[in-house]
Amino acid sequence: MNFNDALVQLKASVPVYRTGWEPQDGYLVLMPGMGYVWKIVLSPSPNAGNYMWSVADFEGEDWEVFTPAKLAIEQ
Repeated sequence: MNFNDALVQLKASVPVYRTGWEPQDGYLVLMPGMGYVWKIVLSPSPNAGNYMWSVADFEGEDWEVFTPAKLAIEQ
């Protein structure tokens, strides 16, 4: 999807990422009640911060909905 489609997803509280990002690079979310997009980084430990957009992000056609991997439950 393109940037505009990704923005629609963010406004609908759906996390997105770019397929060129490494898995540990995380994903983007629009936090409820906040006017900023946050990037959630997953590795080496979960962390969050405001995301700085690049021109490549605006022009990118490789945006996707982020679906967290299901973790195996140890028994």
